[in-house]
Amino acid sequence: MSEITEHDVIAAITSQGGIARLLGGRAVHAVCGESLPAILRRTSLDIDLVTNGRSRKALRAAMTELGCTPEHEFNLLNGKERMIFHAGDTKIDIFIDMFRMCHTLNLTHRLELHPLTLSPADLLLTKLQIVYAEQKDLSDIAALLLACGLGSEQLGAIDTGYIAKLLGNDWGFWRTCSGTLKTLDARADDICHDHDLSLSLRRHINELLTVLETAPRGLSWRMRALIGERSPWYELPEEPVTGHLPTTA
Repeated sequence: MSEITEHDVIAAITSQGGIARLLGGRAVHAVCGESLPAILRRTSLDIDLVTNGRSRKALRAAMTELGCTPEHEFNLLNGKERMIFHAGDTKIDIFIDMFRMCHTLNLTHRLELHPLTLSPADLLLTKLQIVYAEQKDLSDIAALLLACGLGSEQLGAIDTGYIAKLLGNDWGFWRTCSGTLKTLDARADDICHDHDLSLSLRRHINELLTVLETAPRGLSWRMRALIGERSPWYELPEEPVTGHLPTTA
């Protein structure tokens, strides 16, 4: 089988009448384009996508058309929200409606904002919601902040109004995102390896933290804030157990 790209998968799902958008490292690279600093470029082997429930039939037909191998047991147990396929050594991980990791991000009505990927704001949230962010996750957050900036979705920037409204109703999500931004701020030099780039990144981080600190907060946020960190506010997702064995050269 020749190597399958994210463009092939999205096109196949679209041709079957469905919709899918890219997320993960490949999406960050696609959104940032030439604005992505070389130090923040990385290679992502997996293809991560999100689709909606109405596209589930189109998704299955597209994967069959492309000759992909399904993770039968995983898909049977989790197919309402997530399905995994393989194309050779490439894992195709597809979320349906919800991106559920440390927190849950409802993407059902967010798929048409960008022709290939999720919006920059949604991509950022999929990374900020990671409680114990790894180097690659912090690098992706830095790339999005530096390449897209903060502002209006219509201008291709990270929509701070959308983020503020979403997190203003969810204390746990807000707490994790704020914490991840502070972790990135502390590690900016290690991530960027460039003084000027680090300064620029810190400016974006502080601007976004200010947005999160000053945004209006709903009743549910205020009620959960009373409990604070005395009760867990996040989940720790487990890596999916699959039966796929990578092919060898």
